[in-house]
Amino acid sequence: LKLQFLYLIEFNWCSSYRSPMFRVACLAIALVGARAATPPEQVHLNLGAKDDELVVQWVTQDASQGDRVRWGLSADVLSSAADGDARAFKQDAGRTWYTHVATMSGLKTNTVYYYQVGDGSNGYSQVFKTLHRRTATPDAPYRHILLGDMGSSCAFTLCKACNALSEVCDRAACAKNTSVGLVSEAATADMFLHTGDFGYDLGDNDGKTGDQFFRNIEQVATSVPYMVSHGNHEDAAIHLAHYIERFRGMPSNAVPAEFTSSNGATTNTLYFSWDHGLVHWVAFSTELWFGVTDGKVNVSTAVEWLKSDLKKANAQRDVTPWIVVHGHRSMYCSCDGDCDGPAKTLRDALEEIMFDYGVDFFINGHEHNYERMWPTYHGNSDQTFVDPKATVYVVTGAAGSKELHEPFTRPQPSWSAFRANQFSYSRMIVHNATHIHWQQVQTDPTQFPIFGPKYGSVIDETWYIQHSHGPFNRSTAPKTKPATCSTCSEQDHWSPLLGLEDGSGRPTVALIEEYRAAHGEEAWVDKLRGVMQRMHSNITKWEDVREDGNSDGATFNWRDGSA
Repeated sequence: LKLQFLYLIEFNWCSSYRSPMFRVACLAIALVGARAATPPEQVHLNLGAKDDELVVQWVTQDASQGDRVRWGLSADVLSSAADGDARAFKQDAGRTWYTHVATMSGLKTNTVYYYQVGDGSNGYSQVFKTLHRRTATPDAPYRHILLGDMGSSCAFTLCKACNALSEVCDRAACAKNTSVGLVSEAATADMFLHTGDFGYDLGDNDGKTGDQFFRNIEQVATSVPYMVSHGNHEDAAIHLAHYIERFRGMPSNAVPAEFTSSNGATTNTLYFSWDHGLVHWVAFSTELWFGVTDGKVNVSTAVEWLKSDLKKANAQRDVTPWIVVHGHRSMYCSCDGDCDGPAKTLRDALEEIMFDYGVDFFINGHEHNYERMWPTYHGNSDQTFVDPKATVYVVTGAAGSKELHEPFTRPQPSWSAFRANQFSYSRMIVHNATHIHWQQVQTDPTQFPIFGPKYGSVIDETWYIQHSHGPFNRSTAPKTKPATCSTCSEQDHWSPLLGLEDGSGRPTVALIEEYRAAHGEEAWVDKLRGVMQRMHSNITKWEDVREDGNSDGATFNWRDGSA
């Protein structure tokens, strides 16, 4: 429409020339200068600052004229509308593009709304639909879907079709099978939570990797609010600017209210909080301890804000009894060096705050695996989830990225109840003020079905029962480090394929080293060759994990020769 309109204007103007040669030249120039409109894309929802609000954010590649969201109770009658705002993003080489944010307000709970976004110059999106703030019932409790560290490529958790060959894993790619993965959760989920590290990385390929990540998640994030916290892959200036701008619609209540990235000042989304159902959620950037700041937003402002927010939340525990803080890096984990200095830095800064304000869960990503801890305080733990006497720490950073798995290179400590390094995501099912059902869903295409659980299987589940929410008491806090844990368990994506388990509970990496030392490299190569013959049909070389347990830079080799 935009191209046709420009053509008609230019045609009338060019027709004023008497010379045919001038008219032809004029029209040629007009057609070269005219560009087809770029419709809204990368649409995603998040919860608003008020219970009757829902925020929608989208992207256009061209400037707009009159950003709008319009919505209603049917796809054919979008009778309500609200203006939005646009911001130019100028940090990607060779292009300027625009983020748009608009708020739907006056929404009623338990109501399905239809909506679309756009403007007069770029046109409108398709019509999407969403169920606003469903009220849970005994048969349908609140379902929160948690994940961390998901790329554009290798987004194995999004749907079964996602792979390492392409960053494209959008609605069309996933359409063949929506019965498993995150796409299967959209119909019943009340909220998605992504605990940092998006796209790998948002600013790569002049920002086009970020574009594709948001095109991929549009299939779930247009029907269910997609909430976030900041990760280390958003630390570098270009990636941080992408994160701040692309999620500036979040319901931030941070102090200071603005954060200045390389693209300018806008909403501070490094820390903020919201309520949903029976849970008070707190997004909190652990990256402030590792160099991220704009000079105004820093460790001191974050900690002061966190204490104030948690104090207010404790005064409302009759309404929102559960408190969940989520960030990116681990305070407790047991896979590799991340669990030493960086984890101690965060424990020293934050563990007492978690304890003093009775935070039920601290949830993070960063480690590309899953690990669920017992209630833990100062390294001591109680091996029960009935009326925990300290915060429960959970790592869920295995949604899938080009960095692949992160192996466990150390023995499982007694405060670790369950750990697995398959790709996976979490379900946090909130039944009521006292009971939460936790499940971990395996989404690993490299987990050969004969040897392990199939894609979409629940590999871990437990119940958390808390009858008395509030600040924890040091007199009853965990005080021992059990020497053993008879109920702790572990799953490793290597182990069922390699056949090295000996019942000792040692990490698979240690068993591999022992095998190579005892039998030699030739025997190890023969074993790997046998594994390859049984592997997934499109993989010819297994993942290369580093000796230190870091999977950065690891690759698959695929049958077409690409990495």
